[in-house]
Amino acid sequence: MLLNYFLLAARNIARQRGYAIVNTLGLSIGLASAIFIFLYVRDELTFDTHLPDAAHTYRMGMRMTQANGESNAFPAIPAGWDNYIKDNYPGIDHIAGYTADGMPTTLDYAAKDKKVLTEDIIWAEPAMTKILTIDVVNGNKEAPLKEVNSIIMSESAAREMFGDEDPINKTLAVSHTWTTNGQKINMMVTGIYKDFPSNTHVHPKYICNILALKPIVEDLENLLNTAMGDGERNYWISSFLVCRDEKQIPLIKADLQKKVDAIVARFDPNSKATLVVRKVTDIHFDQEIDWATNHKSANGKYISVFITIALLILVVACINYINLATARSVTRAKEIGLRKTFGGVRQQLFFQFMVESFLMVCGAALFALLLVMLFLSPFNDMTGKTFTIGHLFDGQMLLITAGVIALVTLLAGSYPALFVSGFQPATVLKGKFAFRKGSNTFRQFLTTVQFSMAIMLLVGSVVVVRQTNLMRNSKLNEAGKQIVSIRYGGFSGPATDSKYGTYKNLILQDPEIKAVTLANHLPRLDFFGPINMEMQFPDYGADKHEWFQLNGDFDFAKTFDMQLVEGRDFDALHKADSNAVLLNMAAVKALNTTPADVVGKTIIRPVHSFGFGPIDSTQAPIHGLVIGVIEDFPYRSMHHKIEPLAISPVPHVLDRIIHVRLPAEEIGEKIADLERKWKQVFPDFGFDYWFVDEEFGRMYENETQIAKLTKQFSGLAMLITCVGLYGLAAFLSKQRIREIGIRKTLGASNGQILWLLLSVFGKILLISCLIGIPIAVYLSGRWLQSFEYRTDLSVYVFAGAIASIALITILSVGYESLRASMANPVKALHSE
Repeated sequence: MLLNYFLLAARNIARQRGYAIVNTLGLSIGLASAIFIFLYVRDELTFDTHLPDAAHTYRMGMRMTQANGESNAFPAIPAGWDNYIKDNYPGIDHIAGYTADGMPTTLDYAAKDKKVLTEDIIWAEPAMTKILTIDVVNGNKEAPLKEVNSIIMSESAAREMFGDEDPINKTLAVSHTWTTNGQKINMMVTGIYKDFPSNTHVHPKYICNILALKPIVEDLENLLNTAMGDGERNYWISSFLVCRDEKQIPLIKADLQKKVDAIVARFDPNSKATLVVRKVTDIHFDQEIDWATNHKSANGKYISVFITIALLILVVACINYINLATARSVTRAKEIGLRKTFGGVRQQLFFQFMVESFLMVCGAALFALLLVMLFLSPFNDMTGKTFTIGHLFDGQMLLITAGVIALVTLLAGSYPALFVSGFQPATVLKGKFAFRKGSNTFRQFLTTVQFSMAIMLLVGSVVVVRQTNLMRNSKLNEAGKQIVSIRYGGFSGPATDSKYGTYKNLILQDPEIKAVTLANHLPRLDFFGPINMEMQFPDYGADKHEWFQLNGDFDFAKTFDMQLVEGRDFDALHKADSNAVLLNMAAVKALNTTPADVVGKTIIRPVHSFGFGPIDSTQAPIHGLVIGVIEDFPYRSMHHKIEPLAISPVPHVLDRIIHVRLPAEEIGEKIADLERKWKQVFPDFGFDYWFVDEEFGRMYENETQIAKLTKQFSGLAMLITCVGLYGLAAFLSKQRIREIGIRKTLGASNGQILWLLLSVFGKILLISCLIGIPIAVYLSGRWLQSFEYRTDLSVYVFAGAIASIALITILSVGYESLRASMANPVKALHSE
């Protein structure tokens, strides 16, 4: 019996191939979109779940709050705390940590004279291999970091460094400005492991034994093993803790917090430190601390946005199916009448049509999977993921896909099945069947809902794209398309003023390069360290201001094309300019003065240890002058307002990047020349560069990804709507062919007939705008509230969206309507 239902359903679908193709196409696009979105969402929600004991693995970090309210969080604790926890709390399965400093590490394979620069490297305690998922495929599988000077690497890193050579027992010289104090440490490759999946917050390409740093870090072994320091000297590490007894975690946190409070009270009583403990499975969406090195935490609210988009697209596709299925039902009216006359009951007919819907959805799902496979690589490029075809056939994804198929079958098939199975045989067999007013109204209601959703998606995507463009097209970012940034260094390694001067002079020998500066890393990403300094302006009172300060050399403003409002730029010929500053307009406003008045006023700044951090009270404060005022520019994310800022012509001690403004032409050749000159001055250090506008891409990574995905999936929703409108218009035109023939016989023009057919959709579009636009305004406004600087919700955005929908409607409906209006009425009436 069940087989008969499927055979009959297959025959009916084959008999109505045109209808089946249109409906399958719309459903396929909707299902493919949903599969892509759910693939992405599942990947995001399963971050770090691949760890051997993810449900019981925790990380610890600190949040420091200064007396002025400024707070900074970092994912590290003193190394000795691990042993304190292990010694005082039973039930700890594993506890270990690693260190990873900013800036790239240089790995030198001297045998082949090859250098690789990477930030994807950590220095870990050997026990970390038990906590992370490290699948060693070559080398020491049991204890890959057993030897003090051992290094293990991922398969992709091994291919990059060694090509087809066997890496095991090869020697690499590893050096880093801070971690190794600029010195080279010879490390032996003892293992190759499979690359980490993309959905993990720790995915190093290289892992070194931290004990290899003993010659560099004084008393390292004692710092790692001492149960608990008093804060005089600590070595900070990113710590992982595996504990199956969850009751221990609050006890550990409370105990350590008491010790933290005691240490802070001793060294800085005006500050506050809070211990933060997180389960690794909660880290990816943690907005308090960026736990990944050089990576911003994701925003969980975007998961809800993506799921909503997927459901909206599925609803749009289902509405297409419902409209076309109910519209086509007239062609099967006599079949239903005959089957009911010969004893068929409504339940059987309902099941028959649900089987047809199920087969149609399954066919669409197969085609959708083919589309997903075809476009998987571009989707990976857009999202930064590493999905493979195997991910589509993972157990969870198969369940999700099956659930989507069941949901779409239920949503799309139930109403047409109820509608068609309810035909009265006496009416349809007499040839008097006609759609009831209620069914037409319901179909128009569904089309209205479909249009409203399309408008919301379209307006939402336009707003997201406009906001992203506003963020990426700021003045600093625009200038950044021609400013190349070169990693320089901190205390040691290549970072010496004399060598910088030599390199700068070599660069400026090129007459087409006009400006070079040594300055902070710009823009300031959210996980960068603080750059706030204490400043006092005695001419405006005794208040001390904790403002941001950017450090560069005398050519900073020139390189970044800062616009002077008042005063002058730094001048190397003026010795006193070393203590001078430029202020931005936000600082002038904070002082409640004018640019003209503040120029020439005194600024007093205390000397900070190492150029940042605590004030060094042993040294006299720096007295200087405000020599100029510049326009405000967004040096941080637009999630933050532009704060008061001072610019100093003295480069920062640690945060040092060489910025070079290149001419618009021949950029590739100029970079090659920069690298050649770099090797002349710094032969032992790799050349690592990027463009400033690329850093803006990192800063707005989440928003840019949202913009790309929203734009693509909104476009697909519009395509589904077009397919449905075309199919519906074709059928409605055919349904009204007799009416059109009569109207034309009575003198109606082609234009009047065309207007008659289009006006139905015009009314639906108008009502949809009245529903969709207010919802889109509300949701877009809510999203924009997270930004200090927002794109306008201009009337042109909504006018453009309405015009786009109207144009799509005309193009989708117009052809069939025009063809119907131009048909010969004699043929139409004769056929009727």
